[in-house]
Amino acid sequence: MHEVPELSRAEWLIMKCCWKKGKCTARDVYEEVLKQKAWRYQTVKTMLDRLVQKGYVKMSKIGPICLFEPGVSQTRVMGKALDTFVGTVLDGAFTPIFAHLAKGKKLSQEDIESLRKLVEQHEEDSGQ
Repeated sequence: MHEVPELSRAEWLIMKCCWKKGKCTARDVYEEVLKQKAWRYQTVKTMLDRLVQKGYVKMSKIGPICLFEPGVSQTRVMGKALDTFVGTVLDGAFTPIFAHLAKGKKLSQEDIESLRKLVEQHEEDSGQ
């Protein structure tokens, strides 16, 4: 993936709508955003256009209608954001994240089991 600029909070909201909807119109995104923010339609349209310029969203036209769809996967963007956070805020240490989540009881039993499997897989892959 080529280097794309980081997303603002508002852009994350728009991207989440795009990832949820897949191929959609600006009106579709606007109606989804209205559930959380009282933004004007033009605000959403402008943000979609900026996301196209940044490379996060692709736009195609069918007659007069513009269709938008994610140009970058949610997994990839979230991974990059997490890497940036861990590198910048936590100096590369992941343990504080898990400690915080565990103390706040934000980890479900399913989460804990998934983490165990990830650790086991990591140990197998690294030959430990």
